[in-house]
Amino acid sequence: MIPRNHDYHIHTNYSPDADQEATFEAYINQAQALGLTKLTFTDHVDIDAVHPLFHTPIDYNAYLKEFNTVKQTSPIDIQLGVEIGYQSHVVEEINTFLSKYPFTHVILSIHYLEQKDLYTQEYFIGKTKRQAYQTYFETCLDAIESIDQFDVFGHLDYITRYSPYGDYDYEEYKDIIDRILQALIRKNKGLEINTSGIANEQRTYPKQEVLDRFIELGGTTLVYGSDAHKISELGRFFIQKKQV
Repeated sequence: MIPRNHDYHIHTNYSPDADQEATFEAYINQAQALGLTKLTFTDHVDIDAVHPLFHTPIDYNAYLKEFNTVKQTSPIDIQLGVEIGYQSHVVEEINTFLSKYPFTHVILSIHYLEQKDLYTQEYFIGKTKRQAYQTYFETCLDAIESIDQFDVFGHLDYITRYSPYGDYDYEEYKDIIDRILQALIRKNKGLEINTSGIANEQRTYPKQEVLDRFIELGGTTLVYGSDAHKISELGRFFIQKKQV
């Protein structure tokens, strides 16, 4: 059974796209109200980010100082994690960054393709659905093969969230998706059940078929992540607020 008392994917106000009230302490207070017993904070690091909002990197010296201060008095277990965004031309910089800090949980994910932003839909211009999605999944595989210092792959099949083409048929992309899942298993890595997709597309990232296939192929590590960017999103869709 996958533990539901631990949210493995949380963004504080250190992430520039998160709510300014999303502090370590506020999340901890909300976790107690929900009955969560463990939090892993995973703020964004996208090296050579395309979106201007992310051009100024997090000051990790200040981040670590505050995190460690909060951890000393936190009534629940909190862990230092990170969501690292993959781009093929910054592999060396990614490895250097991940070696520099004592992260206990690293989410490897993709937000940009061909140095274009999925969020703004620029990436999809001039591409068919098949071209756009096949390249995305191939890049996911490349990321997994290129980076060793990670624990889980984050929001696999997230490409549909901002795509003008919508959802996809797993069977159409089965070959490349299975190669992704097999690579994760071979490297003893896990898969994130990102519940933010339920709010956007009424499904998790990745979809249930992919999660089932991961287990069928022998995958054993699955973790829940809300991908919270504000306090109200903590533990969303996998933990219910306690009755008072």
